[in-house]
Amino acid sequence: MVDIFLFLLLGGFTGLLAGMFGIGGGSVLVPALIFIFYGMGFDSSIVVYLAIGTSLTSIFFSALSSAYSHHLKQSVEWKLVTPLSVGMVAGAFIGSRYATSINNDDLKLIITLFLLAVGAEMIFSYTQLLISKTKKVLSISNITAPFHGAWIGFLSSIIGIGGGSFTTPLMIAGGYNIRKGIGTAAACGAPIAIAGALGYMYFGQDNPNLPNATSGFIFWPAVIGISCASILTAKVGANFSHSVSEKDLKRSFGFFLIIIGILVAAS
Repeated sequence: MVDIFLFLLLGGFTGLLAGMFGIGGGSVLVPALIFIFYGMGFDSSIVVYLAIGTSLTSIFFSALSSAYSHHLKQSVEWKLVTPLSVGMVAGAFIGSRYATSINNDDLKLIITLFLLAVGAEMIFSYTQLLISKTKKVLSISNITAPFHGAWIGFLSSIIGIGGGSFTTPLMIAGGYNIRKGIGTAAACGAPIAIAGALGYMYFGQDNPNLPNATSGFIFWPAVIGISCASILTAKVGANFSHSVSEKDLKRSFGFFLIIIGILVAAS
């Protein structure tokens, strides 16, 4: 019962993040699930894989909700979503295969470095600095978008996120405003999540250390609890992102991610 409450609480928080920043919430989900799964007594050799696979599956539902909310605000660049998604799906599936071949501790180190990097971005706003320096530094077209999507999907699947931390800066570098970047990142989160989740399900299906209620490296009780809450709060987060300044909130979240990264490294 306590575990279900934790999953609901976690889902509500990550749904807000998905709506506000277009990041899918995986940067919080993965480290939180690592701690929860350790506490539930799951085999330590699969905890990180299980956290990533479960995170990606949960992100799919919050990404759909967040994308729809941003669509209503006309902040999704739909002409780029399809070509980006083609590359993201391929990259995410390949990334899941690569991730499940990495040592559990090495994968945890990669997640820690990612959390520290995203935390620093939230605090120092390197993306905003990019906006102030130039309006456009690269071209994103139907031809180049699948290639950009491929590396975003690959990295996102390894880390267990919806790709917003990469897609939003990419869109800004392509000359789009921050609202379009967040909205488009939210729409691209679902293809990354479903492809990555299927990969973790397939490549983890024969692992002998899996607990009950799993399909490969996906723990369904967590997916259900997180998804039910995140679908509701993602809409709230999307509306919130269009009505308030994000500066202080992003900095606070940045410090939070850095602390979480340090805790993951120490676990």
